[in-house]
Amino acid sequence: MKRTFVLTAAMVFCGFSAWAESHAADAKTAETAEAVTMEQEVDLEAAEKIFRKSCRACHGNKAQGASSYPSLSDKEPAYIVEKLERYRAGEKFGPNSVLMIQHAKKLSDSDIVSLSVYVTTAFD
Repeated sequence: MKRTFVLTAAMVFCGFSAWAESHAADAKTAETAEAVTMEQEVDLEAAEKIFRKSCRACHGNKAQGASSYPSLSDKEPAYIVEKLERYRAGEKFGPNSVLMIQHAKKLSDSDIVSLSVYVTTAFD
């Protein structure tokens, strides 16, 4: 009985430690994305062109989402920056990764920041 309790406690502790590390990494990524957004100039005209050419067909005319394509207009810019950077790096997560990676690979840091601000503010 004592052995079972010790093993269970160890598993809970390890699980909590892994969760805490993951949560801290997510928070750091979000802070980094916010800092990038604040440091770079935003070109909304260029972002609108990118949105119309690459994003609108799947995410909707007002970034409202459709079918299996999520809404973008209700997200924070830091969230979008983080996701686009991950896609640009070739990371696969979610069912539409292959499509997103193709589009994100073409984006510069400035494009990503501008696009993230555009889709979260243009359709209020």
